[in-house]
Amino acid sequence: MSFDPWSRSPDLARLIAAGYELELTGDGYLLVRNIPYLDEHQSIQRGSVVSKLELNGDVTVNPVADHVAYFVGTTPHRWNGEQLTPLAGANLVLADGRIAQFSMSLKCPTEDRYPDYFSKIEYHVQNIENEAKQLDAAVTSQTFGPCIIKNDEWPFEYADTASGRAGIGATNGRLAGQKIAIVGLGGTGSYILDLVAKCPVAEIHLYDGDRFSSHNAFRSPGAASLDEVRIGRPKVERYAEIYSQLKRRITPHPYNIDAANVSELAAFDFVFLAMEGGATKLAIVEALENMGKPFVNASMGVKKPGDGDQLQAVVEVNGSTVDNRDSFRQTVDFGEVDPDDPYLENIQVAELNALNATMAVLWWKKWAAIYVSNKPNFGMLIDTYLDVYTTYRS
Repeated sequence: MSFDPWSRSPDLARLIAAGYELELTGDGYLLVRNIPYLDEHQSIQRGSVVSKLELNGDVTVNPVADHVAYFVGTTPHRWNGEQLTPLAGANLVLADGRIAQFSMSLKCPTEDRYPDYFSKIEYHVQNIENEAKQLDAAVTSQTFGPCIIKNDEWPFEYADTASGRAGIGATNGRLAGQKIAIVGLGGTGSYILDLVAKCPVAEIHLYDGDRFSSHNAFRSPGAASLDEVRIGRPKVERYAEIYSQLKRRITPHPYNIDAANVSELAAFDFVFLAMEGGATKLAIVEALENMGKPFVNASMGVKKPGDGDQLQAVVEVNGSTVDNRDSFRQTVDFGEVDPDDPYLENIQVAELNALNATMAVLWWKKWAAIYVSNKPNFGMLIDTYLDVYTTYRS
């Protein structure tokens, strides 16, 4: 399991829900950033309140009688020009070199000790912020800005406050620690990455030997610049760089998986196959089955029926676990790709790629018990309009 105090500590979750910008340092301190305060010139500045954070694993421990907090910034003042009290000089050096120049000792006003970190932090913050509000009632430290964890075990560059605010952090935590492989970073594979990168998995490994070109730009997430298309970097390197802004430990592998190197997939807990069919896919599937690995296959086909110019598509997702290998084999076509398939002519079908990827990720999350599964083997049938037929089979 990954380090996740946000969802497992109700007091920290309350601070996030209230809109405070939190940061956990590598040396065990909790910071609340962007707090408005008055300096000696009665101008509004921004500083940080710091508290030592006691954790039992990744769950906060009652702060007991520790009513001392620290402040990073210039000397805070009251609205009448006096120095804020109680305030004492300090020289607390944090792991990254930041210095808390002052300490504050405010005892809990209602109890012998603070019941949790929410109470302690909010009381210290309000003691500073209320003075700034005398000058400008609109200023606030509840900015709903990013929350950061400086801990190597944390899977993101900043906190997933969306899950915290929705109260599903523990549910999503069922994905924590998983090592994921995505084989194929075309349209569907790139959308799979877009969704998986927002999950607290431990690692994501990308396998694809192709380079990013103009047709990729029109059926993948985001917007590629003309320069990116001209450069034509390996797909996996481009996507790893983009999504590493959010997700830690994304590893690009600029080559294809085939029968010769499929053993690399033994290192993963779950595998997404978003590649063309044929003998290579069959060899990968056989290897994954022999390894006992769960995986999901995302595939689609587009054709022009009759003499018209409208498109008809089949979007299919099939998942495989040790419990349904036979049924998986019965539903997946391992035939060679038809060279006349119009999909190979780079017809722009971003919405189908996105749908295919979403179905694959939903299958994975059903397997991980994130979503309720009402049918055996996580099966689900999805029908859409516009003559696009989609199946979701186990």
